[in-house]
Amino acid sequence: MQYHEARPLIRSGDVLAWTHRGWASWYDLQVQAVRLFTRSEYSHVAIAWAEGGRVWVIESVTPKIRIVPLSNLIGKDGVYWLPTRKPSNAAEVEFSLSRVGTGEYSKWQAMLAFIKKLRLGRDNFWECAEFVIAARRFSGVNLGPVATPSAVVRQCQEVHGSSCTLILP
Repeated sequence: MQYHEARPLIRSGDVLAWTHRGWASWYDLQVQAVRLFTRSEYSHVAIAWAEGGRVWVIESVTPKIRIVPLSNLIGKDGVYWLPTRKPSNAAEVEFSLSRVGTGEYSKWQAMLAFIKKLRLGRDNFWECAEFVIAARRFSGVNLGPVATPSAVVRQCQEVHGSSCTLILP
């Protein structure tokens, strides 16, 4: 599906996922290390926020949680869109927006996400899946106890009946 077709269908609270196939740069190697340690097909997940006729992405990345237009993040490989049954409520939006510009991203925590117990904000470090799980809980959406991108995608598909739609630029 092309982005211009998907844009009006995406709701606040929908989950977005990315894969990463590159091996050419230091950044690529770091992303692949996280994918290896977490045994994850997906390299990143985030929350869609539809506001003001635009679709924004609220995500935990290096160095901090940020908001970016989705149109800026759709690379040549596209992005996977997973609609959720419940849109974001006011508490989820407030939680998410209150974290923008805060919370350091830890690649080490991202690599350990597959084996560590989920903390959900007990420290000042947020990896992407942990942030998505914590935020969506405010709207009553349970995305499970394992904070890896693939676990979040699986939970959306299995428990919430989401289809995984590839959106291309």
